[in-house]
Amino acid sequence: MVSLNKINFTAALVALFAVAALGVAEGRAAELGKTLDEVKARAKTEAKLQLAVTWRKKLRKALTKAIKKNTGVKIKVTRVRGLGSRERILNEAIGGVNKFDLVNVSGELREQYKKAGAIVKVPYRSYFPKLDAETFSPDGYFAATGFSKYGILYNTKLVPKDQIPTGWDDCISPRWKGNVGIMTRPRAFTALWAGWGREKSLAFHRKLKANKPVWSSGNTDTGTKVAIGEFHIACGMGLHALINVKRRDPTAPLAFVMPKDLPIQVGEALALMKGAKSPNSATLVVGFLASPKGQAYYYLQGRSSPFVKGSKSWNMLKKSGAKPVWGGWEASGKAEAAASGEIIQAWGFPKAR
Repeated sequence: MVSLNKINFTAALVALFAVAALGVAEGRAAELGKTLDEVKARAKTEAKLQLAVTWRKKLRKALTKAIKKNTGVKIKVTRVRGLGSRERILNEAIGGVNKFDLVNVSGELREQYKKAGAIVKVPYRSYFPKLDAETFSPDGYFAATGFSKYGILYNTKLVPKDQIPTGWDDCISPRWKGNVGIMTRPRAFTALWAGWGREKSLAFHRKLKANKPVWSSGNTDTGTKVAIGEFHIACGMGLHALINVKRRDPTAPLAFVMPKDLPIQVGEALALMKGAKSPNSATLVVGFLASPKGQAYYYLQGRSSPFVKGSKSWNMLKKSGAKPVWGGWEASGKAEAAASGEIIQAWGFPKAR
């Protein structure tokens, strides 16, 4: 006769081994394959991919279908906005709570994510050698699947045809004194800083301050203010601001000027979170988003890459003759923050209106 205690002990052992086996299986599933073929095979066993990105509804719906069709990966998208949302994800990860596999990390927070150990390196260039090298940060932490392009917005009803801005000198022209909007987050101008250098940049921003700009915040909000006539032009505005305003109101009297020196910034830097449940799926999705097929969708938010041949942005630059100005990955993080600080000082520490 077998005792009840022995049965309970045996059952406990079976349960213990089952849990251990499950842990090993999960551990294996959470490891990245050494080759792209291994990545594809492991992705088939992983859970639905969790993304924290800035995709609006139209782009989200289009990419959800395209990703499933081209990679077989099912995704769940959580839309995040502003620095606060990414700071919250970082703080939660530091506290041991991680709900996401891939996160779009804002430029100002990339060093913090790295130092906190919240994200891990991925050998993207090894997996996707045919994709443009600029897409992936040299340290292996980030993939630039979206790029922001910055120029000048103007109200087509209020600005005469012979006064349409053509470049950055218009922003400091007395013609627009007190009637030019400027965002207090100077991402366009930190990109120009990398191309212009410190001396030329500070000289420009001192003149800009003297032109009595109207300080504003947010690309879409500032674009809306131009459209309703609060000020006639706005400098350092993202192309995505035009698209967002036009999405809400196709009749908005708003147009975008692409200067010859066109500031470029990484608008979507995806990073793989430490402890991600679906790292192989995440890798496949990054590869697709960075490919010409994936980039074809990004113009829905005005953020296709100017470095991917045939993309909307690539064609726009080719047609206009504009020169992309970007300091590369090394100009982000601390370097961008330092440039931003000096620009804001030159502006006299303006406050967002």
